[in-house]
Amino acid sequence: MMPAKFAVVRWVALFCLLAGCASTGTGDPVTPQIPEDPRDYFERMAQFVSGARQLQTTVRVGFDVLQASGRKIEFSERHRVTIARPNRLRADILKSNGEEGVILFDGQKVTAHNHTLNVFAQAEKTGSIDEVLDYFLYDLDMRLPLALMFMSDFPAQMEARLEELDFVEVSAVTAVPCVHLAGRTDEIDFEVWIPKTGDPLPARLTITYRDEEGQPKFWADFENWDLAPAVGDADFRFTPPADAERIPFLVEIEKALGEPEPKGDD
Repeated sequence: MMPAKFAVVRWVALFCLLAGCASTGTGDPVTPQIPEDPRDYFERMAQFVSGARQLQTTVRVGFDVLQASGRKIEFSERHRVTIARPNRLRADILKSNGEEGVILFDGQKVTAHNHTLNVFAQAEKTGSIDEVLDYFLYDLDMRLPLALMFMSDFPAQMEARLEELDFVEVSAVTAVPCVHLAGRTDEIDFEVWIPKTGDPLPARLTITYRDEEGQPKFWADFENWDLAPAVGDADFRFTPPADAERIPFLVEIEKALGEPEPKGDD
């Protein structure tokens, strides 16, 4: 019969094997073999996504919301994003509470329609996808996760912000083997999983807002990338449903009420 102390040692060793307790004799983690410069993978991904003339993907996102009690509660959404450069964009959105909506840009107008409440807001706007996303986020003060990733200057913006980027591992548990990278800017920590071979379209992204209270986290899983979606102009054009009510964007209400506009740092 095996002595008890040896049985304990065997179980500890087995647990460490299953949990991935790889370490050196000093307790430091083993450095994985880096296949190539991690920036090469990241830049390839950024250039590929920003350079695609058309694309469509389904993105499942989740994000922490800090409660007054100090707890963090995770909420989730499913977005189907469709882009046809230079000036067509559509984002179909389903929230975890069942609320549905769509954001549309047809080259002339930007529209946000809440299907559940059957209300919509619309503003005249021409220009490129980059220009309308800036307008939507900063002028209309609306929210669209991952907007930066779908801008044509995504590589340049990340190059300017990126402070650190490290290789973590080649993940074997993703749908295809993915290079797992961990990066840092002056405001966030992020991780991204990029297929090791084939089109460098991201499979997963996580962001930790380390300077915000509670360090909330955001994650996104990308599915069904399509670089030639079967879409036409009608897919980006908004036709109000019957009995739909038009309402102003919130920022328009604030201006009408004379609310002071936010000012930048002096």
